[in-house]
Amino acid sequence: MSQRIGILGGTFNPIHYGHLAAAEEVLGRLKLDHVLFVPSFLPPHKQDEVIPSAAQRQEMVALAIAGNPHFTLSDIEVKREGMSYSVDTVAELLHLHPAAELYFITGLDSFLEIQTWKEWERLLSLCSFVVLSRPGYSFTGLTSIDFMHKAAEKLHSLDRKELARVVLETSRGTVYLEQIPLYDISSTDIRQRVRQGRTIKYLLPERVETYIIKNKLYG
Repeated sequence: MSQRIGILGGTFNPIHYGHLAAAEEVLGRLKLDHVLFVPSFLPPHKQDEVIPSAAQRQEMVALAIAGNPHFTLSDIEVKREGMSYSVDTVAELLHLHPAAELYFITGLDSFLEIQTWKEWERLLSLCSFVVLSRPGYSFTGLTSIDFMHKAAEKLHSLDRKELARVVLETSRGTVYLEQIPLYDISSTDIRQRVRQGRTIKYLLPERVETYIIKNKLYG
């Protein structure tokens, strides 16, 4: 039986409980074997953000997922260096796991910009997408994407929380739209709190908090 592998990429600047809870939710809903956490080396869409080194962000991910046997750290983008593009990462993971079914996990806010991603049509053909609800964003916004506009009524049902999931077999590939519990935690807020000397306890794992303080990140 082929493995079902989730891919959760990101800057993880820093990783927090919102990332972890969302990954655990998807793991259970889609009955995945495990979720790969893939820290980016250089994220293409966050050029204005102050970002610690890839090694530091990778170490924070390792600390955060330690103890969960279904969560795995992948250094594929950090080792590759250069700009981190999802299509390159998925293609490489398919080469490493040729028999696996890959599920690319992303937030609704990011998926709304899918047509700006490098080789986005090819990316959608390589793996299934799992699109998670995000505070302040509505699934009906996806009707602006050409291959999604026929699903308008289902998207409305997701926004009204009448449905928890919609699976779309589109001309580009399979897309799972998931209405999940909203975790109002953001990396931006955590960085701001550190700069202001405010507490970040209970927003991320204690080991990550200790690492941030010890290495004077975001101060």
